[in-house]
Amino acid sequence: MNEKYALGVDIGGSHIACQVVELGSSRPVGETYTEVKIAENESAQKILAAWDSALGACMQKAGARAITGLGVAMPSPFDFIKGIAMAEHKFASIKGMNVRAELHRLTGIDPSRILFTNDAAGFGMGAWSLGGGNARHLIGVTLGTGFGACFIVDGCYATYGPGVPIGGELWDYPFRGRIAEDFVSTRWFEEKFRQITGVAITGVKPMIDYYHADKYTAEVRAIFDEFARTFAEIMLPFVQRFGADTLVVGGGMVRAEEFFFPQLRAAFEQKGVQIPVVAMADTTTAIIAGAAALCK
Repeated sequence: MNEKYALGVDIGGSHIACQVVELGSSRPVGETYTEVKIAENESAQKILAAWDSALGACMQKAGARAITGLGVAMPSPFDFIKGIAMAEHKFASIKGMNVRAELHRLTGIDPSRILFTNDAAGFGMGAWSLGGGNARHLIGVTLGTGFGACFIVDGCYATYGPGVPIGGELWDYPFRGRIAEDFVSTRWFEEKFRQITGVAITGVKPMIDYYHADKYTAEVRAIFDEFARTFAEIMLPFVQRFGADTLVVGGGMVRAEEFFFPQLRAAFEQKGVQIPVVAMADTTTAIIAGAAALCK
């Protein structure tokens, strides 16, 4: 059996995670997972050193498996064709860097086999490959500090077409005079909780902790109810026009699925939309699998 392998890489705001992926099945090889913590606001030298450490360790764990490519998921904005870093607020120290050339230098992999996608697209492709392969039209979203989205048609990432927003992204979709991300990211929860309770929090986890400690239970429920209605309102036009048959949700927020998935499903059903809403808790694995799939 001639198995082919690639490295799938997830470069996020706080880490680089990579793993060998068997391309035929899109299954990551468990023992090869490697992660190095590195903040996106560090110097270029430290960022490259972290990448070198993670990629080197992962390739060593690959053993005799021949690595035929490198698929990388990066946050936008990024020139995914040329492999040039473009962000000013994320990874500012590497803006203008030819990331493809640096990854070739670090790994020796042929530059033509080093391919890039955005992290949300990687998540959607991975979700489709690992569990949603029966879905013709899959929407994948990541909810956390940001709002990522991707639209998958028969296993291919779509950036245009019926029901697909421009560029295939939703974070900057105009909504209530602002952008959608302002209403579904963790900063919305932080602000809403502070407005209602007067208590400052960072992230969503403190809300959950308060709830389980029988504090602010009604307030937490009300906030999640509002969030679910808003998220459904944002997604509904795209679910309908795209003809989505599966909605997969990942990101840090998915750990709180019990607080908003039932309301989300109910909001869809009230509009006559019957669609499976699926949680994918291991967002990183999905991103890695989706990024590696670029090398098929």
